[in-house]
Amino acid sequence: MYEDASDAELLACAVAEHPAFRSGAELDRIDPDSLSAAERVDLLVVLEEQRRWFEAAQLRVLAVMQQRDTSKLGLAQETVSLALQVPLRTAQARLAQAQTLSTELPRTLAALSAGAMSGEHARVIAEAVWRLPTDPLLPAALEDVVLPPLLDGKCVTVPQLRRRVRRAAMALDPVTSEVRHQRALADRTVGYLPGEDGMACLSVVLGAPEAQLIHTRLTAAATLLPATDPRTMDQKRADLLVDAVLSGLPVDGLPQLQGRRPAINVVVSADTLLNLDDQPAHLTGYGPITAETARRLAAEESGTWRRLLTDPDTGALLDISEHRYRPAQRLRDYVSARDDVCAFPTCNQPGYRCEYEHIQPYRAGGTTSRRNGALACRRHNQTKVANTGWHYRRNPDGSFTWTSNTGHSYTGPATNQWTSKAGQPKPPAPQAPAPQALAADDRQEDEDGYPDPSQGGG
Repeated sequence: MYEDASDAELLACAVAEHPAFRSGAELDRIDPDSLSAAERVDLLVVLEEQRRWFEAAQLRVLAVMQQRDTSKLGLAQETVSLALQVPLRTAQARLAQAQTLSTELPRTLAALSAGAMSGEHARVIAEAVWRLPTDPLLPAALEDVVLPPLLDGKCVTVPQLRRRVRRAAMALDPVTSEVRHQRALADRTVGYLPGEDGMACLSVVLGAPEAQLIHTRLTAAATLLPATDPRTMDQKRADLLVDAVLSGLPVDGLPQLQGRRPAINVVVSADTLLNLDDQPAHLTGYGPITAETARRLAAEESGTWRRLLTDPDTGALLDISEHRYRPAQRLRDYVSARDDVCAFPTCNQPGYRCEYEHIQPYRAGGTTSRRNGALACRRHNQTKVANTGWHYRRNPDGSFTWTSNTGHSYTGPATNQWTSKAGQPKPPAPQAPAPQALAADDRQEDEDGYPDPSQGGG
């Protein structure tokens, strides 16, 4: 249609059209280098509007998937998580947002489709509706207040909209300020998010007075440290917080998780511990850490080490087999160290919150062994055993492939990240126990295992 049009002419046509009628192929033809500075800004806006239109179209699809999900466990979120390669919580939030926008905020969804607002703007409004009392008139009333600036083409950032939405929601919600505070206080939480370079974020959501008091006391305590202390104020506060929490929660008085007292688990080769190489270690629930970090942890007097045998050639953990339904502690430790998180590809539940699961059910002849074992959180154990049509298998490389009730298959990454480098010369090491001796050890441990269940499961 526009074969002979210049890039500037193609852009002018796109600017005049609604995103629904633009051709992606025509937009892709436009070379930004051929445009003026003003035209490049116009192209940027057109492409953003197009992206927003697709986002609105995707939300409509998600809303239908949510409405037509008839599974008892609500497995639409698993389907979306795998199809879009997003975490389960993200999939759950997108489905809820799509449902709210489609059924309660149609003008907001239309504004997103027209490019007048971003998906983040729409999410802020949808989340405000979730906090309002159940009243079919309130969502439309909220739109009446917060949409006009966006629809009039004014420049409204997401933080600016959030403040406007918060004020409007407070005016529409007839409850007292104290009741609103108590509602928010019920959502207090502590979160853990792995970061880069061996770091992680520990987020805490508290009531404002308590949070401010903790920060103030940490700051005051930091000022008591010697003036020659080279740490920054932020570093001092962080270190004081670690000392206060770890010393105030004695480990001996805490309940067991996966049969062990709460602790961190590090998988590291003997060569690394002996400073013969610098291969990364693996911190369960986090990922790779530097060799020096692993050696420092090993040197701490509070550290407790448990041996897991590895193949001297490949570095892979050796097999452990049992003849009981419930795995003994040794096998649970092994699978937790190997798999780290739940076997579902987009589930990041850490191993200590999962249980050992038989991939092939024990009743169907599945063995209690590492080859037939995996970590599964409660939800994804039920996803397999509750006749949902979902099933999975373990692959030779250690990854898991799940097949949904629609026949789509999804494979996650392999979790075994601590094998030795292929072909790398290794110094002499003590000979590993013979398979017969290892089997004898397992038989001895089986005597202390759990009795067989009266009925099987995963």
